[in-house]
Amino acid sequence: MDDEQIALWQPGMISWNVCNYIFHDPKDLAFYQGKLYAVCRSKPRLFALELKEDDCGIIVYHVEHCVTEPCFRHPMQLGIIGGSMSCNIVVWRGLLLLIIRYYGDFYPRSNVRRVKVFALDFSRTPYGVAEIDNISGDCIFVGSGGCKSFPDSLHDTVEGDLIYFVPDDWNPYDRFVYNMRNGSIKPFAAKLLTCNFDVPEEIVDFPVWLFLSSDAAEQI
Repeated sequence: MDDEQIALWQPGMISWNVCNYIFHDPKDLAFYQGKLYAVCRSKPRLFALELKEDDCGIIVYHVEHCVTEPCFRHPMQLGIIGGSMSCNIVVWRGLLLLIIRYYGDFYPRSNVRRVKVFALDFSRTPYGVAEIDNISGDCIFVGSGGCKSFPDSLHDTVEGDLIYFVPDDWNPYDRFVYNMRNGSIKPFAAKLLTCNFDVPEEIVDFPVWLFLSSDAAEQI
């Protein structure tokens, strides 16, 4: 399999700089404390990509494997038989959070059983991991273009300590709200169309989150 690629750009560059990297799997990305972090969607393997500038602009010059999956064993997994996972990362109040959805089947991932959220501590060696049960009244939105965290007061009808999920190409059936206070999972937006794998890939699309600010709409 050919190496996957990541395209980097910053103000002042006249074109994107395309870099190869060596891990293969759909990824979720977050920029945190000067590094670009990438987590595999199917398993909690987290990588830190250190960036630097050269004559071409900004490039990846070092990749570090930060977190491995044994820390996050599937709660319903017995031996090597069990369900599947889906992982995302989000920056929240100066911390990098790892969000894991646990499913009772491998594919299609249509019956989420549990959601767990972990705070990652990169000041320790080895890196620290702690499960958390609230986000101080804030909310998190998980979508096809990444994740965002906000105080619930910024958006009407949004409640605190909730994580909102919509479908994407990795989890085309997910549209639910997870309550971190009591662990409940409730569906929402029932009329959203799920992925139809019988149609050409180029016309398949998924909903996105739009967040209005005083200046413009922000999309993830």
